[in-house]
Amino acid sequence: MIPLGRTLVVLNLMLFGVGLALFVQGQRASIGSQDLQVRLERLERLERRLDQLLAQRQGPVVALPGAPTPAPALPADLDARIEQAVTRALQAQASSAGRLEDAPVSQKPTVSDSENAAAWAHGNEVVDRALNARQWGDAQARELSASVSSLTPQQQQDLLRRLIVAINQGQMKMETHGPLF
Repeated sequence: MIPLGRTLVVLNLMLFGVGLALFVQGQRASIGSQDLQVRLERLERLERRLDQLLAQRQGPVVALPGAPTPAPALPADLDARIEQAVTRALQAQASSAGRLEDAPVSQKPTVSDSENAAAWAHGNEVVDRALNARQWGDAQARELSASVSSLTPQQQQDLLRRLIVAINQGQMKMETHGPLF
């Protein structure tokens, strides 16, 4: 048989061990909860800092050195401003055109009907030859430009329209380095 004193010592040691284990475990738990509390506080500070940064981001943007500058935000009333500017420009142009109409006739000499008819026939001939050759070059442009001054604006527009339509439809190749005429 085991003496009672020894049994008590063993039981005391066992209980002491269990108590010590519980104490150490409790210390670890309290250290863990303290560590958890510290981590929570850090997260809260980071969250506040993030909120501050987001609030600053919504405010004026500060460019970092070397970073590309962002495009400026367009004002909400940009369309209205553009419309007003265009309207004012058109009104100014119309009023200056009205003054020009009231002014004496320009110093451009009038072209006789026979000269106009000859220039019109010559212009059409130049365009027809270019359409048949399927190309428009500097020589054709110079030849037509000699006749243009004797044509009316409507006749000039008609010749230009024929050229542009032929070019756009691929019926003629552009080889000129300047204006069409």
